[in-house]
Amino acid sequence: MGKRVFIIAGEASGDVHGANLVKAMAAQDPCLSFQAVGGRELREAGVQLLWDAAEVAVVGLLEVARHLVAITRAFRLAVHTLRTWEPHLLILIDYPDFNLLVARQAKRLGIPVMYYISPQVWAWRSGRMKTIRRCVDRMVVLFPFEETLYREADVPVSFVGHPFIDGSSAAVWV
Repeated sequence: MGKRVFIIAGEASGDVHGANLVKAMAAQDPCLSFQAVGGRELREAGVQLLWDAAEVAVVGLLEVARHLVAITRAFRLAVHTLRTWEPHLLILIDYPDFNLLVARQAKRLGIPVMYYISPQVWAWRSGRMKTIRRCVDRMVVLFPFEETLYREADVPVSFVGHPFIDGSSAAVWV
């Protein structure tokens, strides 16, 4: 039985990036097994989908309020999966409001957390950097300036390039 990887990609773009990441990781280690909160792209990449992210991919306070039941259920499912499936790695893709809550739970359970595609802490909500420093074992970034930002904040970071720009696909293990 290979290592277990749990992925949360709460938005359509994260689903695409996650699927590319899964393909790259599976090419390196075909024994990996994946479960996810995600969408069609992750499912087509061979990932067992536990929750369709379309139900929780919301923007704005009004949208969050309308989808609060689904968001709460998805969060509980994610925490339940961390406790029962005991993944070897949690990969979070963007979607910071939800994912940083899950990261806290993973850290309490001793599950390594890799964050692929950084929240835009340089543009807004820079206070998230403290949470990231506490809860994320490896930040994997797409742009060189992000690497500098995280290094200066003492967050372990790897720059992998942007897959849509340079065709790279990150398979960076914690």
